[in-house]
Amino acid sequence: MEINRREIFRYLGYGATPPDEATAQLAEQCLRDLEQHAACKSVHRIFPLTREEDTLYFGGLTVTSRNLGKNLRGCSEIVLFAATLGPAVDRLIARYSHMQMSRAAVMQAAAAAYIEEYCDTCQLEITAQAHARGLFVRPRFSPGYGDFSIEYQPALTRVLDTPRRIGLTVTEGMALVPGKSVTAIMGLSPTDEKCHIAGCEACAKLDCAFRRS
Repeated sequence: MEINRREIFRYLGYGATPPDEATAQLAEQCLRDLEQHAACKSVHRIFPLTREEDTLYFGGLTVTSRNLGKNLRGCSEIVLFAATLGPAVDRLIARYSHMQMSRAAVMQAAAAAYIEEYCDTCQLEITAQAHARGLFVRPRFSPGYGDFSIEYQPALTRVLDTPRRIGLTVTEGMALVPGKSVTAIMGLSPTDEKCHIAGCEACAKLDCAFRRS
């Protein structure tokens, strides 16, 4: 995978300002560490989708979210998706936290960019499979975006059986473990809506310090 360095520096709060040379070199070191320690795994399942306004039904679940409902408008099916970099990355970040906080911060940012790039790679494969069926894939939409509550995390991981299949669990506080993991929903539509946005563009939290400009 080719990791977008600008995403790493955005997570670090640089915005459009180029990082200093020491930070740029540290980012490269962290990416090399990630290549050695990340154990990328993913799982996805496809379900029929039915809805009543902003209430969505799929995979035996009932989800109410205006923002997710808007994202899935016109979709006949959904892809339930989860991915993780594995526990070794968490241990690496924890070790750096005890050694050098600046390195730990850069590793956190590099790992965040790494998991997003991995998810993008997985989505390309899902998109190719969908195109073979005459369907188009909508952007990933994760718990915590807009009014799609993070409290849906346990239900999504349960349906995907992530503890057994990729080693991904959820804490009582709704945090994913390993930390560098993602759950998401992608709509499948018979029409191409030209709305392939993701991440910041799909999120209504306009005051986020890490939002892309």
